Amino acid sequence: MRFNLLLFFSLAISFASAQQSTLYLNRNIYNFYDPALNEKGVYFHTAIKPYRIAEMDSIIQYDFVFRLQKLSGDKFFGKVWNWIAYDNMVQVNQPDFHLTIDPFINFTGGLELEAGKGVWTNTRGLTISGDIGEKKKVSFTTTARENQAKVPDYLAEFITTYNVFPGQGKVRAFKDKGSNKFDYANATGYVSYTPSKYFNFQLGHDKNFIGDGYRSMLLSDNALYYPFFKITTSVWKFKYMNLYTEFDDAMNADSIDAIIGVTRKWGSFHYLSFDAFDWAQIGVFEGILWPQNDSVKYRGFDFNYINPIIFFRPIEFGLGSPDNAVIGANIKLKPIDDLILYGQFMLDDLDVAAARNGKGFYRNKFGVQAGIKYFLHTDDYKHSGVVQVELDQANPYTYAHKEPVQNYAHYNQPLAHPLGANFREINVLLNYRGWYRYYADIKLQHAIIGYDTSATSHVGSNIFVSDFTIPGFPDSYGNEIGQGLKTTIKSADLRGGFLLNPKINLNIEGQIFIRNFENAIEKQNTVLFMLALKTDLFNSYYDF
Repeated sequence: MRFNLLLFFSLAISFASAQQSTLYLNRNIYNFYDPALNEKGVYFHTAIKPYRIAEMDSIIQYDFVFRLQKLSGDKFFGKVWNWIAYDNMVQVNQPDFHLTIDPFINFTGGLELEAGKGVWTNTRGLTISGDIGEKKKVSFTTTARENQAKVPDYLAEFITTYNVFPGQGKVRAFKDKGSNKFDYANATGYVSYTPSKYFNFQLGHDKNFIGDGYRSMLLSDNALYYPFFKITTSVWKFKYMNLYTEFDDAMNADSIDAIIGVTRKWGSFHYLSFDAFDWAQIGVFEGILWPQNDSVKYRGFDFNYINPIIFFRPIEFGLGSPDNAVIGANIKLKPIDDLILYGQFMLDDLDVAAARNGKGFYRNKFGVQAGIKYFLHTDDYKHSGVVQVELDQANPYTYAHKEPVQNYAHYNQPLAHPLGANFREINVLLNYRGWYRYYADIKLQHAIIGYDTSATSHVGSNIFVSDFTIPGFPDSYGNEIGQGLKTTIKSADLRGGFLLNPKINLNIEGQIFIRNFENAIEKQNTVLFMLALKTDLFNSYYDF
């Protein structure tokens, strides 16, 4: 089933009275708030993203982070500058109703140096947010935008292979086919209802993220937007999230769904976070994915998985089903002020008995993350920064499944790490914010991944291929990270700019992006120089 957001907006407005919305899911926005939210002794569940602003306000508020002084007087220039640089473009403020309307733009132009080609992005849209009622129990946010882009060769290759612009929308060729130009549209939205301090309910079409890192091995915002219903419960030092989703598989459409080009699949996830100490936060995760249709019948949403307090694996085993169950853990430690250590473990499959017969058994499917963050900031937040180092890796065949439609993916992209599986990656990120407005970001990546050597090989990186095609299945041993066509990916992303309007993260930005992709067969070098005026509200991952 598809959610009609306008219908649910109308229902929410007619039934309730309003609550503040969530912070846009963008790591650069979060960098402003994370030093305060991660202080030793502060109880805030940072692994569940996006953050709810109402929960953040008790720790750090917008006016403290962005203590910006408007121009005084009533001259025309001052009024225009204050409107552009400090306020929402359109505002309605009443005792029982608050509404903002802002542009959503991305005007980027630049040059791909190696190929001698121009690259650009042209995005136009709107973002609308509102609260209704004096008691602030309901809020809503929606965005809609139309996009055209001319992209570098490596991105064009990905887009034409998977028929999706990374994390942003299904594509069609724009003007000349084969010219690296694409047209795509996207929209997000949700309604949030908070009846008490203990519960929050969200119904929407957006993304979610679990973890404290740049990547997530559990659930990330890498893939396309999807319909979801989320229940968040906060009691004492616990925070518990139930997430029910609908995903699409556009690569393995069955005969029933072929007319619409995708096979529907469903997901149900639990995440329990516990502030064990003022220096330690521990979370446990479980999820299950199942197809809308199996070999004998139409299943739709399986209500066996709707119980919010239950372990999925025994239920799945009791049903005798082949559904895809995953479990994991997230941990964050704060040994000293301004320093956090974090990590994740994700288990997709495990056969201890078979693994004793040899090393590298294919069903030892798991992913690991280990990272460190150090926050730099002055007491008045005029200057702040983050230094971060993160290691991520996933064994071959992790996130895949015997039935490809049940893989851990949505619309041809992984739900966790963009490299899929059979990789090891390290990222170094440096971030600086000065005098509230100026910023600089540096991100360095080094990854090793093993790719298939032919159209019929399966070495473990392609999570869209059935486990039945694994060499030696079901007795496949000797598997290791990087097997197959060993490939290195190195990238450097350098950005600097000026924050024009913090309300909508409107930036003027310059960027240099360098990427090297190399194996025994192919070598790609990409060097991009770009300038942009953009409202940067969502994460984009092009480092793969």
